[in-house]
Amino acid sequence: MSGDGKSGSREVGQPGGTSFDSPSPHLPVSVVGRPPLRFGVVTGQAQLSWDDLLAQWRLAEELGFDSAWLFDHVTALYGDPDGPCLEASTLLAALARETSRIRIGVLVYGNTHRHPSLLAKELVTLDHVSGGRLEFGIGTGWNEREHDAYGWPFPSAGDRVAMLDESLAVIRSLFSERRTSFDGRFYRLHDAPFAPKPVQARIPITVGGKRPKLLQVVARHADRWDSGGTPEEIAERGVQLDECCREIGRDPAGIARSVSLGADRLEDPDGFAALVRRYRAVGVSQFLFDFPLGETGQAAAARVAREVIPAVRAEATDED
Repeated sequence: MSGDGKSGSREVGQPGGTSFDSPSPHLPVSVVGRPPLRFGVVTGQAQLSWDDLLAQWRLAEELGFDSAWLFDHVTALYGDPDGPCLEASTLLAALARETSRIRIGVLVYGNTHRHPSLLAKELVTLDHVSGGRLEFGIGTGWNEREHDAYGWPFPSAGDRVAMLDESLAVIRSLFSERRTSFDGRFYRLHDAPFAPKPVQARIPITVGGKRPKLLQVVARHADRWDSGGTPEEIAERGVQLDECCREIGRDPAGIARSVSLGADRLEDPDGFAALVRRYRAVGVSQFLFDFPLGETGQAAAARVAREVIPAVRAEATDED
């Protein structure tokens, strides 16, 4: 990684040995078998009011989805460019108080949007507010127009990957160490205290992306890797990720695989089971879908959640 950050007597940024998806929080996935299947929904904030989003999240929890996620943008990415788009962390805190079971997250935070020390404080606050239900998703940040509009620096692609590498090292150290000092290319902390610590013993980190350099960051820091694409594309990238893990001495099985898909896949009850089988065959254990809008789409999603997903879970359990 860039820089020579240290926290206490150990170097920060070392890969973790556990995955949140493991049946035991203390054992790597490779020891206890494949991660269980998880299904979640993503409700991007663009063009939606607080009441709209609250209704979607309450429905997602009622239907039994494992997780619900926002996105990290302050402008609408689709529809009217001047339309509403609520901020992710404050919105997530409010939604956490309106739900009780479903795990919550942002898919994914743009690393260039905040200093990692501030993001770490937001995350630990969310973990406390939600009673330990937080999932931490992060990527490099990509929307150049948004950065330009709000005066955020937009470094080169290579620097954004290196910044993410340092940022994850800083955040994990703040979560686990009494004080953190870090001297990197992009971030510097001096004897920084950090309290309270997270509710969870280890907040699971999901890193989103697919480029080769980013997969090296995934190998170093992630508990879960999220990507889009066909099963064949994910399989090919997965081979690259496995090699990145082996290069640093990490068991690739310690990183669960996740795929992000469109709402249309959740609106197809008849094809859903076959879809899951195809992705599961290349190691995917978490499926995240854009949550459908409108009565017809949500009715189809409800059928999938209530009828198809339980059958798919049972099938996967029998195979394992």
